[in-house]
Amino acid sequence: MRRHLRVLLAVATLGLLVAAGSAGFSSGWGRVYVVRPGDSLWAISRANGITMAQLASANHMHINDILLIGRRLTIPSAHPAVRSAGSGDTDSGAVSAAGVGATTVDAWSFCSTFRPSAGPVGVIPALLAESPGRLALRPLFEEWAYHYDLSLPLLEAVAWQESGWQQGVVSPAGAVGVGQIMPGTARFISSELVGFPLDIDSASDNIRMAAAFVAYVAGIEGNNRCATIAAYYEGPRNLALYGVFPETQAYVASVEALIPRFE
Repeated sequence: MRRHLRVLLAVATLGLLVAAGSAGFSSGWGRVYVVRPGDSLWAISRANGITMAQLASANHMHINDILLIGRRLTIPSAHPAVRSAGSGDTDSGAVSAAGVGATTVDAWSFCSTFRPSAGPVGVIPALLAESPGRLALRPLFEEWAYHYDLSLPLLEAVAWQESGWQQGVVSPAGAVGVGQIMPGTARFISSELVGFPLDIDSASDNIRMAAAFVAYVAGIEGNNRCATIAAYYEGPRNLALYGVFPETQAYVASVEALIPRFE
């Protein structure tokens, strides 16, 4: 067991970002990135505005490969994302043409066979436990999860995966705050789901927008949790049109494994 633990400490896997949110990386747009503890292929690609498929292809990898700490990754140029105007997609839904590959599957096929791994129940991420400022947001999650009749652990896990519960985070694509909400999505949520303007820069409003959008996509996906998470990532239109991309599959697996930590 000790030997295996040493091996685990020496690698950064594709799985959980339990110590930091996905926006916690600052690799910038340089050509070379050196893998650090806690990194994942998904988070590095998000931080650089590219898809996992693009990053893996540029480095002759499979998306499920283990990342050794210290490995030097080539960061390819970003490509414009394929989005549907007015779809209510979040920043997570930025899907590029390069993401459409042979391993893309329809949501029903993926979710009917997907078997999530489970993180330790009730053991919140260490970075959250050590951050009074982030812990102070929990009442807001509770308020809006209750308001929209959502699973609180689901909402908290999605937000942790998106930003590490950091309101000050802005993604390379322009998504803002705890729920990583795009300005266009904020307008859609405000006008179509809430009925009055919300402030994307307010932590309470940002969390409310994330909750409203999760509830919205849950309704579209028949309250299937796996499909709801995928739709939050891709946007419901992209999910219906293109299926579940490889990077979406990794995102769903990571959120699903985080959910028990917030129970």
